[in-house]
Amino acid sequence: MASLGKKILSAFIEVEDKTKKEEDAVTQPVQASSPPRNTEARTAADTDNKFSDYFNRLFADANLPGPDYYEFAKMIEAMHVIKDESARFSAAFAGLQAQGLDKQKLLSSAQEYVKILDADAAAFHSTVDQALLDKVQNKKKEMDQVQEHIQKLSQEILSLQQQIGALTQEIAENEAKIENNSSGYDAAMTNSRNKLLQDIEKIKQHIL
Repeated sequence: MASLGKKILSAFIEVEDKTKKEEDAVTQPVQASSPPRNTEARTAADTDNKFSDYFNRLFADANLPGPDYYEFAKMIEAMHVIKDESARFSAAFAGLQAQGLDKQKLLSSAQEYVKILDADAAAFHSTVDQALLDKVQNKKKEMDQVQEHIQKLSQEILSLQQQIGALTQEIAENEAKIENNSSGYDAAMTNSRNKLLQDIEKIKQHIL
């Protein structure tokens, strides 16, 4: 049932299936991309046509040999020019009655198509639930994880910026200390050297 549901859902939206993707890559020809459609009405009409085509294929695949509700419904569609509904139904039934269709078979086959629709809907909605889990809820969890990671990175960046600020201040203080020490050393060394030179001259002068 799960694989059937995935097949059903894949007719309408993309469903993760690696095997199916590989098969599609081999069997389906490359198609040119369609130009974007700008109106919601056009999109809604395309969606309606997509579902209508799907259920037409569903009924066609389930149709058994011989006339039944499927042929009856198709004949009613073909007789759309007959405006009176009662006349249209009667004419369609009369056309198929000659091929062996009776009212009981018409009603029983219609009930069978109802069962087919119910089974198809059950498989579809089961797969929709899984698709919601895979494509929505899990993606939300992934998004939350990314946001949490961003928050952690932001905190790390703030911490690193604070470290940079502290290091910048420390560097400035160290530069000032080194410059002060260097200036103090040069001044003291100059004084000591000058005193030595002066003493040398005094020794030469005063001591014979």
